[in-house]
Amino acid sequence: MRNPRSTEIKVGITVLLGLIVFIWVLGWAKNFSLSSSDNLVQVKFSNVSGLEIGNNVTVNGVRKGHVKDFVIQGPDVIVTLSINNDIQLKKDAQFSLESTDLMGGRKIEVNPGSSNEDIDLSELQSGFYITDIAGVISLFSDIQDKITIIANESVKTLKGINSLLDDEKFINGLRTSVENLNRLTAKMDNVLRENQENIKEITENTKQITSDTKYFLQANGENIENSITNLNSVLKKSDSLITSLNYLAMETKAGGNNLGKILYDDSLYINLVQSIQLLKELSHVFLEQLQTDGLKVDANIF
Repeated sequence: MRNPRSTEIKVGITVLLGLIVFIWVLGWAKNFSLSSSDNLVQVKFSNVSGLEIGNNVTVNGVRKGHVKDFVIQGPDVIVTLSINNDIQLKKDAQFSLESTDLMGGRKIEVNPGSSNEDIDLSELQSGFYITDIAGVISLFSDIQDKITIIANESVKTLKGINSLLDDEKFINGLRTSVENLNRLTAKMDNVLRENQENIKEITENTKQITSDTKYFLQANGENIENSITNLNSVLKKSDSLITSLNYLAMETKAGGNNLGKILYDDSLYINLVQSIQLLKELSHVFLEQLQTDGLKVDANIF
């Protein structure tokens, strides 16, 4: 008779082992680890293009980690990578977002770098996006849309040109303008042909005048230089004279000279007026005496 207790133990051990294997497989598939020995690296991308938490992180094509988390920060996306600590990342390490298949799968490819300095895990790293086939197809799609727009605009332009060409009034006006331009060109040609000798003479005279002017400047260069020097001297003296006149005007206005006293001293003006008045009275007395008994002079000499 078999022992029921032994059978139950065997069944329990089998179930426990199956559960452990299931948890291990599930953890492996979900990149779950009981240890916290992985290195966490934060990388900044401008666009993650469908990247998901749990996507693989490969180092030179070998799976060595997974995407742990990512957050949007302004115009960028900060992706947190969990990378095995047996990978030695250098300061010049590069991080790129790539496609894994045509269905749009994503992964982070890491180039560990070759610098002599190790990477600073506390610093934010910069990553870049490598365009895949889907991106190229999207680019061609945008180009196709732009080509369609350009083609439609070209068709509209051609229709407009055709409508102008079909307009008889426009064609007649254009033909008239061309004919007028041809006539104007012919007249200009005739004018130039008829006045060719005159134009040649004017050119020769201009050349002769230029030559004479050059000769005159060369022959009289010293005299011209002296004249300019004398002119500068005259200008300096003129400046000095103007300064003196300004000083005289200011002094006169302030009453500092005789002219200023005459023009601006009220007492001197009053005295002059009184003197003129006395001379006027004295002249009147002399005239009266001359007209009557003559001029009487009472003078003591010695």
